[in-house]
Amino acid sequence: MMLATEIHRRQWEAVENHDWEGMRALYHPEYVYTDNTGRQFSETDTPVAMMRRVHTAFPDLRFSYRAFHSGESDAVSFVEVVCRGTHLGPLGDIQPTGETVMSHACHVIEVRDRLIYREREYFDSLSVLRQIGAVPDHGHVTRHDHA
Repeated sequence: MMLATEIHRRQWEAVENHDWEGMRALYHPEYVYTDNTGRQFSETDTPVAMMRRVHTAFPDLRFSYRAFHSGESDAVSFVEVVCRGTHLGPLGDIQPTGETVMSHACHVIEVRDRLIYREREYFDSLSVLRQIGAVPDHGHVTRHDHA
């Protein structure tokens, strides 16, 4: 198994097991996280705190993965993640709605010195807000055809 992919799998296992210290231990001293809005954070507490908030809002959150892939070098790994959970806890100022949500994300890491050096996440948070009723749908049309 490729090194970056192996480390990426360990990161997601830590998330699934709520092993926040194990997750934090995978980060390089010069780590940078880029969220779905393009903001960058160099504190390893940022992604840990984010995942803790998500697990508080969706305590039954489960992930399924498409195959983990390595980039051109063994230092990059990416995966498409499907997330499913029920909104049973507060999500920021949004009180629990009991709605079940499903969303997709793409997660990319770069490894240096056998640790996660860069991490980027691409995630449609608007879709989640629509599904829990926090944002009106306004006749959103879902297309399933593949042109």
